[in-house]
Amino acid sequence: MSTTEERAQTLYDKALTELNTYLEDMKTKPPQEIINSAYQIVNKQDLLMILESAELTPAELNVLNELDHPLQVLYEEWLPVEDRHMEELRDSVQSYLDTRLQYRAEKLYADPSVFRYEGSYSEAREKGEVHLYRANRKRDRACIDAFTENISDANEARRMREFVQEWTQEFGHDRCKFLLGYTVQCADWDGRYSVASKREAAKTNYHITPEHDPFSEFHTNAHPCLVNYAYELLIEQERDKKKSAPKRDEPER
Repeated sequence: MSTTEERAQTLYDKALTELNTYLEDMKTKPPQEIINSAYQIVNKQDLLMILESAELTPAELNVLNELDHPLQVLYEEWLPVEDRHMEELRDSVQSYLDTRLQYRAEKLYADPSVFRYEGSYSEAREKGEVHLYRANRKRDRACIDAFTENISDANEARRMREFVQEWTQEFGHDRCKFLLGYTVQCADWDGRYSVASKREAAKTNYHITPEHDPFSEFHTNAHPCLVNYAYELLIEQERDKKKSAPKRDEPER
């Protein structure tokens, strides 16, 4: 056995004796004190396994062999690091929760019958609903992108009405009308938008201020005439839905 191997064995034997002595002493303690020491016991057992398997240099072995209680010293050295470990553990828990909540929120808004999330980011944060806010914005982006990327082709194929119907079936009438209404309202000076479209779009408060426009990223660059026609079709859908709804004083058949 080489000198290095001897030193390594000496260190392991010393650490093993230290651990066994600690465990024997624990057996004489009250149950609650043993429970309170469980964390220290587990970590010292782990440290012992590290000392058994680690390929330490002669200089490193000398440093550790000079210690009367190497496990205790190494355990105390670990404690400040353990604080960071707990922080990482908390971050891991939060990351899991954020991921699951985000997945559920995105699944929720994939349903076209679910209305848009109306709150601002600050309101969502205060209520613990940031995952809903983000999932809603993601769905808004997919909705307006689907419109912008396909409306010209639908127009050329003379199937605007069919496209708008399909679009609302996928993303929901509420979302589609809200997003197109934003573009109309932002350009109420544009004569290519009809009076009816401008009047309808003006009914929605988009909370736009000189300092902040929360929906600027959802402005479609599709041709205003196409936007106007699609928006009028959305108004028509809404009007037809109201007409077909049973009156309150009439039983639904």
